[in-house]
Amino acid sequence: SVILFTSGTTGRSKGVMISHRNLFAPMDFYCLPFEDIEKQTGWDTSKFRSFSVLPMFHVAALTSSISWAIMGNTINLCNDLKYFYRDLAAMDSEVMAVVPVLLQTIHRDVLRGRRDRLGSLKVLTCGAASMDADTMSDLIGAGFFICQMYGLTESVGDGAWNNSQDLADIHSVGLRDPKREYKLDNGELCIRGDSVMMGYYKDPEGTAEVLDAEGWLHTGDLARIDERGYIFLTGRKKNVIILGSGENVSPEELEAKLNQCPEVTESLVREENGKIGALVWCGEGGAGDKQAAVQAYVTELNRTLPLYKRIAAVHLAEGPLPRTAVGKLQRK
Repeated sequence: SVILFTSGTTGRSKGVMISHRNLFAPMDFYCLPFEDIEKQTGWDTSKFRSFSVLPMFHVAALTSSISWAIMGNTINLCNDLKYFYRDLAAMDSEVMAVVPVLLQTIHRDVLRGRRDRLGSLKVLTCGAASMDADTMSDLIGAGFFICQMYGLTESVGDGAWNNSQDLADIHSVGLRDPKREYKLDNGELCIRGDSVMMGYYKDPEGTAEVLDAEGWLHTGDLARIDERGYIFLTGRKKNVIILGSGENVSPEELEAKLNQCPEVTESLVREENGKIGALVWCGEGGAGDKQAAVQAYVTELNRTLPLYKRIAAVHLAEGPLPRTAVGKLQRK
């Protein structure tokens, strides 16, 4: 049906071959959030207008446009992010699929008292990369309904939905698609079912690395699943830092802790000469003034960590950390 290319954050992009069966298998699951929204809010989701600003080469844009059409929604297309506010004003909409960069933009508008710039927008489906829990909490408090989604291009975005507005659940990517099979293989989340890709285009070796003979897609995401079935991501398998001592360190775990520091806007944890180092951006202006506060925070944080996880060096970035088009940190 279509070939979509992966973002290639740690290597060359791969062409994901998606059949018609793959593409439409999860569509009933993608429509469930609208039922939850209607039950929890009383809003008539059948009358929603959906605003699409993500590029169509991104799986969330493709699947959203199909599921929105199935729900009978009007689909408003914005073809360039620089015209976001102009087009949203011209095509007032209730729902939009967002990546972290867009979520942060909306969050800033709300905090600065510019909610009116967003018109009728009130439902945000969040995906592509991990979202900041405090940002989502603020937006829920401001009256938005937040749907978190988890999936890969290789599974047509199918994986999990979190429609809970309970702040206690906000750190989870949500519940599993009941029509797929899930398992943890040494902590790695694996998915099997009709939404799993045919394979990578002209790349049998690459296909065999992620899709085993039994049809299990190895997502590369480390996760845990609680007793209710909620999935919590703990890191990326390929990002795990293996120290000379043999200890494994998930950079995402430490980044989440660093980002709780009030002076830290974003962070990147990496290996430096056999130890753990961190690159930190403290936002616009006054980075030098914040350095002492960040270092003090790291000193206290290290006291709570095992020796092998302690951050040995902190570097301040001069600007935002490099990210891909969908908001993922570029690690290499």
